[in-house]
Amino acid sequence: MIKIHFKTPDGLESTADANIIKVFEPFTLSSVMLIRMACSSLEGDMILKLFDRRFATQLREDEKIRPWTPDTETEHCQFILDGGASEFITQLNDGETPEGSTWSAAMDETYLHDHMLDLYKTEVQVYNTLKEIQGTDIPKLLASAVIPIPCLGQTSSEYTDIPGILLQYIEGFPLTDIEEYTPRESWQAICEDAIRVINRIGDLGILNKDVKTRSFIVRKDAGNGFKVTMIDFALCKFRQDYKDVYDWDKWKSIQDEEGAVGYVMQRRLKGGFSYHRSARYEKLDEEFRMGE
Repeated sequence: MIKIHFKTPDGLESTADANIIKVFEPFTLSSVMLIRMACSSLEGDMILKLFDRRFATQLREDEKIRPWTPDTETEHCQFILDGGASEFITQLNDGETPEGSTWSAAMDETYLHDHMLDLYKTEVQVYNTLKEIQGTDIPKLLASAVIPIPCLGQTSSEYTDIPGILLQYIEGFPLTDIEEYTPRESWQAICEDAIRVINRIGDLGILNKDVKTRSFIVRKDAGNGFKVTMIDFALCKFRQDYKDVYDWDKWKSIQDEEGAVGYVMQRRLKGGFSYHRSARYEKLDEEFRMGE
């Protein structure tokens, strides 16, 4: 059982208990689980995605930060109560922090919490930007969420509370598993649908810096074979982050989100899928080469 405070897109706030039905492991940046809630505003099975620094395994490895322990949490909480966390965040924002080798465990946890909060904000902004394709090419964003975490006798703290999102549960399987779950004759259409989704997302002003084939869920679509839905948007950039069209197109070409799906699946399926690069990318490639 887990207690969740949530706020729906239309502004309704509530707190409810939820049962954890399934945990999707291994955790990388976020912790993902299938939950069941019985609440007047949100009911049934849904996905809870938490941006929890304690279990952000990939981020800890990338940043060379030691694994979380209860003793680490105690040190972190004391750092918060002493005012060190707020001061450290201010230093982070001002670029005045000491070198990483001199950071304490409490500083590490404070940094991770702040970084995870940024990832959460990015993911929410992506879902809001892609509102018109929620429920079809991406899941519906049901609510933003907070899991209150006590801090040395205090009810909770802005530096320990875990941000998250509640998403529509798409029952299906990862794109990487289509050999196991679908007939060979469907592979071309499924992979082309995944490419269509990533390009549609790009058309709506999103550049995804972490496109993985495991970030696509395939489900049966009554009367239409199979449908692909994309997830995981914490490592995205937005059209407004780039100074002009040329800069945006250049980075879209460099990132090659489409190729991250097309080339990978073509190699994986060994003749079961033939990747034909979209004309848009051929044009971007040519423009980028001419601009070098």
